[in-house]
Amino acid sequence: MPKQTGGQEMRDLAAMINKQIPGLGFALFVFPLNEPGMANYVSNGQREDMIKMLRETLARFENGGIVQTPERN
Repeated sequence: MPKQTGGQEMRDLAAMINKQIPGLGFALFVFPLNEPGMANYVSNGQREDMIKMLRETLARFENGGIVQTPERN
């Protein structure tokens, strides 16, 4: 059975991310790899803004567009 990440764990991760990148919006998705399961999500943005960001990002992925990543990747 895949490991599930609970609400408190997700809130703790969100707090750590917020501390590392203050002033930036983020969304974190966690899900089981290579097996069925439920995804979990946490964000510091407003729901409407996050939906817009997700749609725009998905459109870039689907259309083969470039999604900028930091140099270190």
